[in-house]
Amino acid sequence: MVIRQQPRSSLARIDKVKRLQRVSLLVIVALLSTLTPQGAMAGTGWCRTDPVVAIGGQLADVFVSAPLDAPLLVTGPNHIVITLPPGVGRILVASTLGFGQGEIVEFAESPSLNATADRIDVRIKVYVPATDDSMPVLVEFAPEVVGVLAPASAQGTANTWVSLKTWI
Repeated sequence: MVIRQQPRSSLARIDKVKRLQRVSLLVIVALLSTLTPQGAMAGTGWCRTDPVVAIGGQLADVFVSAPLDAPLLVTGPNHIVITLPPGVGRILVASTLGFGQGEIVEFAESPSLNATADRIDVRIKVYVPATDDSMPVLVEFAPEVVGVLAPASAQGTANTWVSLKTWI
């Protein structure tokens, strides 16, 4: 008995290509997310959280990084406040587990920030509660894929607000 295989339909091939593209994009994003400028904190292994937000219709990541032992030191959720000019659309697209304690992401408005056709001012404040006040905290803001390559960043320590003013 001869069993003939049915030729693959063009729809099945398109689905396979789309799946491959999605997997490739996820791999690229995962690799790029490991590339962070660490400045004065070079040589330290990092644990990172990255809630995703949409601001004015543009996606961006807010990366919060701390040493690999952060999940053992952190005592509560990361608190992230994203301040924008009045009237700018904003939404939390995806939240993470923080450093094992969760995270609180809030949006606020400030008339001191501006929005134009070319850019939107963004101020980010991050507070990471921990048992060690000297634990380094790195905050990065990365709009879309291009921003992941060169994110705006600010460094600080646990139990203090780390502030970053940038734009999207």
